[in-house]
Amino acid sequence: MNASVEHQNFLIELQRIDSTIQSAQARLAALPEREQISAIKARIQTTVDEMAGAEAELADVKIDLRRSEVDVEAVTDRMAKDEARLSAGSASPKELEQLQHELGTLAKRKAELEDGELEIMMRVDAAQARVDTLKTDAEGLAQLELELNIRLENSITEINKEIALKNSERTLVAPKIDQALIDLYEKIRAKEYGVGAALLIGNKCEGCNLAVNAIEMERIKNLPTDEIVRCEECRRILVRI
Repeated sequence: MNASVEHQNFLIELQRIDSTIQSAQARLAALPEREQISAIKARIQTTVDEMAGAEAELADVKIDLRRSEVDVEAVTDRMAKDEARLSAGSASPKELEQLQHELGTLAKRKAELEDGELEIMMRVDAAQARVDTLKTDAEGLAQLELELNIRLENSITEINKEIALKNSERTLVAPKIDQALIDLYEKIRAKEYGVGAALLIGNKCEGCNLAVNAIEMERIKNLPTDEIVRCEECRRILVRI
């Protein structure tokens, strides 16, 4: 295949544009914010699940506290009634003795219930603190997710602008190249990781970064400038400078 030196030079320009587009597309696909947002979403879900458990525990402990308060109130009411009867002095000596004994028993029971109530109150405080902490964590994670999404959208916008600009440049360069050469370039580029043409600098192919052997270099030097040269190693189009 033959192509003018000018067309070959345009091909290298096209390759540079395509490489820039490919690099931008790779950056677009690998933006770190994507992975960070996924990690944040996972942490938010974990926090939400933990919060549901913590809120259920808090509700259960509050029920226990209310039961304890009712028990204390019941004993307090019973003591108040017994003390009123005792103060009235209308009961028989035996009944008064029984009232005093019952008051002693109730006082002991009340003390035990109040100790239990205090313990439950401490559990309520701990459960509430856990819920508050998880809520704060969830709010912080939600804010971080929002900030990451903004950063991601900004990065996507900037990279897409770069790609659009390079695509515009491509539409100006590609028509300047012989179609047969373009077709060969695209075929090679599809198989060689996006690189279909490379410069031959000295005896080195910039496509595969391997040196061309001396015999092949001598052959290339004797070829007409418009003859298309292919690298023996990577088979990319070599453009001589």
